[in-house]
Amino acid sequence: MVVEQIDNPANKQMSYGKDRKPVGVIPLPQTLPKKTIYSGAEAKKQNNELQRDLYMSEKAAKKKPIHKFPTIMKILLGFAGISGLIIFRKNISKMIRNLFRRKN
Repeated sequence: MVVEQIDNPANKQMSYGKDRKPVGVIPLPQTLPKKTIYSGAEAKKQNNELQRDLYMSEKAAKKKPIHKFPTIMKILLGFAGISGLIIFRKNISKMIRNLFRRKN
């Protein structure tokens, strides 16, 4: 024999309050939901309106700020470049001379 939720002794012992229904009781809907039937032209029109609204709201939205390259990084890269040139100046000068040397 199947015991329904409302007749289950475990549910009767639980306190649901005076105005709350016990677990397991689902009220029936008063009316069924109405189905809306759209034609292809109506659906296309609504889709176009939605797309236009989205486009206009994105166009009016504030643009995200574009971050520039950090100044400290510019300074560090410049310092690293200059120190590299100082350290490897002999090797760099040899490479440049070899590029312009005439081959006989």
